[in-house]
Amino acid sequence: MCIRDRGDKRICAATITSFDQLLQQASSYESGLRAPFSVYIHGDFNVDNIIYDPLENKINFIDLHRSSYMDYVQDISVFMVSNYRLRVVDPVLRQRILEQTRSFYTFAAAYAKKVGDTSFDLRLALGLARSFATSTRFVLDRALALAMWMRARYLIESVLATDLKQAQNFRLPVRDIMSS
Repeated sequence: MCIRDRGDKRICAATITSFDQLLQQASSYESGLRAPFSVYIHGDFNVDNIIYDPLENKINFIDLHRSSYMDYVQDISVFMVSNYRLRVVDPVLRQRILEQTRSFYTFAAAYAKKVGDTSFDLRLALGLARSFATSTRFVLDRALALAMWMRARYLIESVLATDLKQAQNFRLPVRDIMSS
């Protein structure tokens, strides 16, 4: 085995691109990918920023300092990953969280289809990759952090393997990505 300590890794004849290099490639790729419109988003739409008040039967959103007009997939990706990283080990509750996350994705994908957003899945994959990678800083469980990091890498590699002209054909493997 031939492995270098820095940059790209080599395992015999196979080269594994460094994560930093993948990020550079994804940034360049994403610059050619535009959201069809912007909406006013929360900016950090994770489960910790949604508070339910049972006395008022009301939902409140907190931590709004990142709110601005942006691509709506930002909030969708942050919300999905915040559900993924919840440390719920009860299998029944874990399954409910997974189903809720899939349902949220299905709702968002249906909206994207309705408004003619043909690059939704591709942009969401990049948003999920970003959210998985940056959320590892909140995770003390090394196995979970590694799983999130590897999902980020997988998503970036999948996106980079897609020709921008074929953005409408990219399908996000939600079931596989969001399963524990």
